[in-house]
Amino acid sequence: MIPLTLIVIALILLAVLTYWGITLIIIYHLTRFGVGVQPKYLTTIFFFGSAILSVISLFLFLNLDVNVLKEQVQIISDIPFLGITLK
Repeated sequence: MIPLTLIVIALILLAVLTYWGITLIIIYHLTRFGVGVQPKYLTTIFFFGSAILSVISLFLFLNLDVNVLKEQVQIISDIPFLGITLK
């Protein structure tokens, strides 16, 4: 069975790559089709904001304790939902 840590890392990596892909598409369209200098300034601000958010999420992820997360998932899965217990 695949360890929970690997699954969590893969999901977060997929989310970060998707986020950066969408960010780059927006940046490309703002710089390519923007008229004048203002869209380029907005693109720069958007890009640096995205980079800062990515760094913050990376630091938060590095401080995540996966064992506590695993225990919380176990507690949640023991709660019956509509007569179904997830195990």
